[in-house]
Amino acid sequence: MCKFVWIGLFLAVSGCATAPGPMDASADVRALVMALRDRDLPGIEARIDRPALQAQVTGIARAIAANEIAKRTGGGEGGQILGVLGADLANPLLERLSNQALEPAILADLARRAGLTPQTVLPSRSSTMMGLKGLADGRVCAPDPQTKACILYFGRYPSGWKLNALDEAALRGRLAVPATPRTRR
Repeated sequence: MCKFVWIGLFLAVSGCATAPGPMDASADVRALVMALRDRDLPGIEARIDRPALQAQVTGIARAIAANEIAKRTGGGEGGQILGVLGADLANPLLERLSNQALEPAILADLARRAGLTPQTVLPSRSSTMMGLKGLADGRVCAPDPQTKACILYFGRYPSGWKLNALDEAALRGRLAVPATPRTRR
């Protein structure tokens, strides 16, 4: 009887190791952080879903541009129309800027400014696994340690887990540039 319990426990544990989720994703998530820390540009590129991230960043930048144009043109229905039109006209520029913002060198620089330096000691793979949260849609997320809200989202691809989305509120906060008062010269 005891032998069957051990076999069942072994099968349950080995089944968990192959199931998609935090355990499966932890090595790839940790590899992305290591690539950012070490400025391994090919490693960064291999661990992000650039088209998905670019679509998200461009969409948010476009919405911010439309709202800003609408606000500066007096709001209302006419301002809304001008905002959408202006954002449509600016879309090629926004796409180019979002593509540049997702270059591995830029991402590594942003990580460095956020405190991820070559001296940073990274958590172990098991600590990384425990820090990730499995989601109902099959992705995993890295939550903010203080708020516990997901901020980075990772999806499973044939080549491994990749960063494929960012928390929109956090991204909007980073993209929204506070207006600075103009000074006369």
